[in-house]
Parts: sequence; C-alpha cells; structure tokens
Amino acid sequence: MIRTRVGACTDVGRIRDGNEDSFVAIDGLYFVADGMGGHSAGEVASAIAVGTLSDLHTSADGGLADEDQVADAVSTANLAIFMEAIEDPSKAGMGTTLTGLVVTDPSAHKIVVANVGDSRTYLWRHGELRQVTKDHSHVQSLVDRGAITRAEARVHFQRNIVLRAMGIESYVDVDTFPLAVEDGDRFIMCSDGLVDEAADDEIEVEIREATDVQDLADRLVNLANRNGGRDNITVVVVDFEAVDERVDVEPVVVAPESEGDGPVIRTRANDDTSRPSRWFAVGAWSMFVLSAAIAITVVVSALVS
Repeated sequence: MIRTRVGACTDVGRIRDGNEDSFVAIDGLYFVADGMGGHSAGEVASAIAVGTLSDLHTSADGGLADEDQVADAVSTANLAIFMEAIEDPSKAGMGTTLTGLVVTDPSAHKIVVANVGDSRTYLWRHGELRQVTKDHSHVQSLVDRGAITRAEARVHFQRNIVLRAMGIESYVDVDTFPLAVEDGDRFIMCSDGLVDEAADDEIEVEIREATDVQDLADRLVNLANRNGGRDNITVVVVDFEAVDERVDVEPVVVAPESEGDGPVIRTRANDDTSRPSRWFAVGAWSMFVLSAAIAITVVVSALVS
C-alpha cells in the first residue's frame, strides 16, 4: 500500500488581477489546471476541469482504476467545458491546460499521469528531477526541431502559444503515462506560471532545501514571484511512501479566489482504519454459503431416509 502526503499553493502572481488557476487534491487524485479566456472564463474552465475529475473519481467505486478511465475522465471534463461555452456565448473560446496524476492501484503502487497543454508534472526520484509530461506548445515544437534551446524557450516571445487545450473542441487528445511509484517518490504538478519563471536547476535547489511537501509548494510559488511573477502560479506536491496500513487524504478541492494577494494553501491527511477489508467481506460471504450448503444437505438426507 502507498500513502501520500500533499502540499499545495496557488497565487495570483505580481502582474495579473485575478487567478485563473485551479487545483484538486483529494485521496488519489491530484491535478493542476491553468485557465485561459477573457471575462473570467479561464477561471470557469479550470474550475470545471478539476471539479469534473473530482466528481468522476469520487463517484466511481474505488476511484479511477486504470489508464483508460483516466483518459475518459479528462475527455469528459473537456466536453463539459466545451458545452458550457456553447450554452454561454460570453465564455466562447475559454479553455484550460491540465496536468496531474491518479493513484489507480495503491496496493500495486500504480499511478497514471495525464496531461493536456503546457502545465507540467515532474518526478523527483533518487535525487534527480525529470519532466514526466511533454509540453503541447509552440516553443516545445521549436525545441524538438532544434531551432531553440530549452533555456531560450522559457523567454521566447511565443512561449504562451499552446497547441492543445481543454474545452476548445468537443474532443481533445490526452497524453497518459502509466507509472509504478517507488517509496520516496515526489511528484510536482505546476502551471506554467512556475516553469516560465524558473529553470529546472532553480527548482532542484528548492527541492533540496524544502523541509516537507507544503514548504516546497510555498517555496516554488515564492521562487516564481521573485523571478517576476508574470502569471498565476499553482503548485501541488505529492510524496509517496510505502506503508502497511491504509491512509487516506481528506478531500480538499480549491478553485482559488479571483482577488487577493496571499496564496491559497490547503493540505490535510488522516488515518482511516474503520472500514473492513474486502477480504473480510469475501470470507464472511463464503462462510454463509458453506453453512447454507451444509443445512440443505442435512435436510435432504433426513427426507431421503
């Protein structure tokens, strides 16, 4: 079994008037969405994205349990945003990026990372940082062709052109990455408000100096603000630990306030040992069936004799 510890922080930044980012951090579901579109429509799109995923995850028996279910859930969220824009013309063209992970099988330590757009999911493992997702952006296509370097992409004048986003069309292509997590793995999900302001080596410095998941989330948001804070910044940090007992994270869903200077922070974890295991239920049912069979055999034997 794996246990998660979660820290999250979101901030409007130093330039924008409102925060169009949203995130969700509940038991087994951790995503960041970066909205786009005028008249607060970006905030609506990102909120629909994480809200739909949360509803689908919590309503499914055992949560989203495999790669196909995760991809279908993201597609459903995409359609919900698209339909909202059709019903309300003032929200036409709204969309959002999305990145995050779902714990699909805690007993087998399996997760699925999903991504649409240029928000990123990183993995910190054995002292090394690697980007799990790939940006769906114009500058990433230039990097792939060797036209510019990764460092040049961060300051390129076309860095905000996204090639794939949720809500723009009724269908969206979703990248999924099934992974097996290890004890001690740390995943970092963030909007481009962080990565446009901070290079990977700067992020690594904060990882090494952070005391826990919440401290790291705070540090990364502060880093982006120190480097300019030209966009909204949202960071969700998830640590994985192998444990014997079941430990759940109490549901926390945040759609940040559109105004205010301070970051929004929510995190909590608690033990849950009150539920009987499914093997207990199976055993109890088996005993019932066996007892019924014995009783029937006795009655039939008595009638025959």
